[in-house]
Amino acid sequence: MKVIGLWEFGGPEVLKIIELPDPHPGPGEVRVRVHAVAVNPSDLAVRASGYGGRMDALPKPHIPGWDAAGVIDAIGPGAGRFALGDKVLAVTNAISPHKGAYQQQLIAPEASVVRAP
Repeated sequence: MKVIGLWEFGGPEVLKIIELPDPHPGPGEVRVRVHAVAVNPSDLAVRASGYGGRMDALPKPHIPGWDAAGVIDAIGPGAGRFALGDKVLAVTNAISPHKGAYQQQLIAPEASVVRAP
């Protein structure tokens, strides 16, 4: 899977396309095949400074992004609100264990996902 991530903080030039293994949802999680993401001011703060250094100790690469839209393509044990193929919106952040939204496949807690209108 491809992500847009960074190994160091700085200007737009630090963003790179990075290949990572496909993620798999755990208990209470779903995987969203991402079709679109938003870029908001918080994403710029991640890229520029890692939220003022709060991300320095987190595993790299860092993956920005809060907002994603896509389709459920995998469901973890105990997650039952969605079916495969449901169109959804998801909220995550770069500090979460599964990182931000700039991913082809995003893992999110089921509670962070809603059906798209």
